[in-house]
Amino acid sequence: VGGKSVVPFEEAVLRVKAACDARDEFEALNGKGTGPLIMARTDALKTDNFEEAIQRCLAFREVGCDMTFLEAPETVDQMKDYCRRVSGPKLANMLEFGSTPILPPKELKEMGYTFAAYPLTLLSASIKAMQQSLQLIQSGQSTEDMILDFGETKDVVGFTGYANEEQR
Repeated sequence: VGGKSVVPFEEAVLRVKAACDARDEFEALNGKGTGPLIMARTDALKTDNFEEAIQRCLAFREVGCDMTFLEAPETVDQMKDYCRRVSGPKLANMLEFGSTPILPPKELKEMGYTFAAYPLTLLSASIKAMQQSLQLIQSGQSTEDMILDFGETKDVVGFTGYANEEQR
């Protein structure tokens, strides 16, 4: 997505610190681990440069964020450098046709990523399957090879479980 902008370095760090402080205050009242996870994201790689983005991630960790998210590294080397230099959990955003190389979960883990998001994979695959199914319907062809049988569909959406509960 074009048109990205970032706030100045100091403001970004203060925003993350404020979120971490709020989490810590909540946990002081409600117990450790009850507050929200603070994931600090930066788009500074696109607006500034790789080094600025790394410096932001390092500062976010210093003020207490739980996880960092360097948006849109463009090479495997950048991904490895980020993982090597920034401590703590890290999110890899695996967006097909984006600027970040798509890597298998095992490779991401070995590199140092803790979480991997595939934000559009299932949505895009679903849309493609719907389009293909609609084309088959429009042309009068069978959709049997595109769909689950009715029993599997009921299982996946939970109807079978609901029916079993009703019987109890």
